[in-house]
Amino acid sequence: MKMDKMSSQPSFIYYGLANIQKSCIIYLNKTYTLTKKGSRRYMENSKINRTWLGITVIFLLFIFQQFASKIGSLVADSFNYSTIDEYDVFARISVHHIVQMLIGLLAIIILSKIYSIDFGFHFGNKNLGIKSVKIFSIAILIYTVILYLFGYFTNNIPRYGYPLNLKNVLGSLGFQLFLSGPSEEVLFRALPISIITYFINSDKERKIAKRNISSVSIVCAILFSVAHIRWTINPFSISMDYFQLIYSLILGIIYGNVYQKSRSVIYPMIMHSIGNVIMVGFWIIFEFVSK
Repeated sequence: MKMDKMSSQPSFIYYGLANIQKSCIIYLNKTYTLTKKGSRRYMENSKINRTWLGITVIFLLFIFQQFASKIGSLVADSFNYSTIDEYDVFARISVHHIVQMLIGLLAIIILSKIYSIDFGFHFGNKNLGIKSVKIFSIAILIYTVILYLFGYFTNNIPRYGYPLNLKNVLGSLGFQLFLSGPSEEVLFRALPISIITYFINSDKERKIAKRNISSVSIVCAILFSVAHIRWTINPFSISMDYFQLIYSLILGIIYGNVYQKSRSVIYPMIMHSIGNVIMVGFWIIFEFVSK
């Protein structure tokens, strides 16, 4: 009888341990299922919150860019340029771009103090940046020559509304070289791309012409393109050049891509200025030739 009693103890222990193991497995499965559902719900809510944050940030950037441009116009319109620029070729737009650039730089300084955001005011990847400037300069030169040759032979080159004297030519080219690139790249590249990347942490890329272009660059290029729409409240009016909108959108994507890849706003500034000087310079040359 002793032997029977002792032999039944292992069986009892075995079944007890098996039941405990089974209960633990059931409990862990339930816990895993609840955790998985909770994690999925959290990710979905996080994605929704991130989307709304992105929309809010982009909308605020749009408002700020429009505000900077309108303040620039308000200040520029406060001066009389008739003694130095009687045809309103370069002086007023120069003041406008200086003011909007200063507003953009002020926002960058404030945000840099509050957050650890890199706005790209350094040389970054020099090899990539310099290479990008060279390739872009050659490409925009070829494009401009073809465009104006086509316009010349089809008699479709637009005319300037002012005399092309030395002051007007130098003033126009000087603005394009020294102000157009720095001012617009601060407000439409360094500021928005850095802010969106910081707050949304988005680095998703899309294939465009066999190149990886980030969604942030595309969004900021759209904002840059929209900024070329002219509008007033009193009287209410909206006007736009569709070619300019498409052209600025494409260039905005290129500038944004170089900014992100090189980690510097210096190279997009140079590219922007060179592109504008080439475009305006050839316009002047072909107008002289077509006379």
